Amino acid sequence: TICTGTNVDFTATPVNGGSTPTYQWFVNATPAGTTSNFSSTALSNNDIVSCVLTSNLSCTTGNPANSNTITMTVNPNAPVSVTISATETAICDGTNVTFSATPVNGGSSPAYQWLVNATNAGTGASYSSSSLANGDVVSCVLTSNASCATGNPAPSNTITMNVTDLAPVSVSIAASATTLCSGTSVTVTPTPVNGGATPSYQWYINGNPAGTSTLLVSSALANDDVVHCVLTSDAACASNNPATS
Repeated sequence: TICTGTNVDFTATPVNGGSTPTYQWFVNATPAGTTSNFSSTALSNNDIVSCVLTSNLSCTTGNPANSNTITMTVNPNAPVSVTISATETAICDGTNVTFSATPVNGGSSPAYQWLVNATNAGTGASYSSSSLANGDVVSCVLTSNASCATGNPAPSNTITMNVTDLAPVSVSIAASATTLCSGTSVTVTPTPVNGGATPSYQWYINGNPAGTSTLLVSSALANDDVVHCVLTSDAACASNNPATS
């Protein structure tokens, strides 16, 4: 019982073969060799191998003599491969990513070795990490226990990570005046950090919503009124979002 392409040696054991016996090997009744041994790497499933011995001994009977037959069981080769995928490849710093392996001819208990930049990083059919850096290359090596596995162990495709640094969001506000006469118009201006392309603002006076425009303009402020702003950023990988001034 072999895998396709395996070399098999057949040996003839003669009885009363004489001093110079001759042999004729057959595969499925087709002549295949003439020495006492026969080897082949080209056998197929159910091939029948046999031998005919011709003795040069005097007074032989049953000469030439047919051997027993051997029927081959030849299993097809099982090329091993593995493909990996990721839940996402463009991420913000600190995002957890799970990688999954899809084996071909992995057998009943395949073994996996995950690598990040060629350094061992984990085992099992999946691998997760929240500490990947920009440009990290993730791959996997599959070791199969399937019968007749070829190309084993098998390396996977590679996944290169695109990791963007976090963008901490903050906002500070400044007023055109903080000491003023009653009824004077005051403009409060925000200065955002990592606000993105279209930041949004929520203004508050004494904790009560007071507007959503970029600037807060009011002529109705009273003594000891407290003004603050909450910035919501649309920047990629914004952290501390929304941010309070």
